[in-house]
Amino acid sequence: MFRALLAAVILVALTVTPCLAQDDLGAPLTGAPSILGSTGALITPTTQINPETYSVGYHWLNDTFDGVFKVNLSPIEQLEVGAAFFQPAGAGADQTVFNAKYLVAEEDEDSPALAIGVWDATNEFGLDAMWYGIVSKTIDGEVPLTINLGGSTGGIVDGIFGSVIAGLHEDVDFLGEYDSSEVNFGVRVRPWEGVNVDLFSVDNGVDREFGLGAGYTSDW
Repeated sequence: MFRALLAAVILVALTVTPCLAQDDLGAPLTGAPSILGSTGALITPTTQINPETYSVGYHWLNDTFDGVFKVNLSPIEQLEVGAAFFQPAGAGADQTVFNAKYLVAEEDEDSPALAIGVWDATNEFGLDAMWYGIVSKTIDGEVPLTINLGGSTGGIVDGIFGSVIAGLHEDVDFLGEYDSSEVNFGVRVRPWEGVNVDLFSVDNGVDREFGLGAGYTSDW
């Protein structure tokens, strides 16, 4: 655990410091696949949908999952559908979950964005499908913030959840979230257009885990 923590600190320092030195702040990055699959923060979804795009991603956690591969597709402007392929550590078989998210209302100057969605629609995890609703609002400033607040029933996230995404630089975001029971945080970096790299720490309710992830988003 100490080695994982030390490696995380070093990677954050090497990645973030040169970017901050440019004094070039920007809005939070284009949405990327979350650990669970849907476009979002770390564990929790956000209202963001990348219209008429596809995205692929992979996340690794040092204890809970050997790996999670996910793919999302936006066939129309306000809809995202996708699947995530989990391989729980020590389990004998993969688990595939399906998700969908619909943007009910876009954000404007006076009103937040509103989205509804479902994760694990076919109840593969045995925790019931996770149905949720979420609102979000971006606050412009020297460090722009996107604040997301939602509620869900069933699934891994069950109850009130939320996240804050801070644009530290045009290519670096800090992510902090509450997943209805624990607090998670991480850094999302965009080294190239359409590519994101995640370095994060999540609490599984027993201990704190560290992980890495990467994603790619493009028009289709």
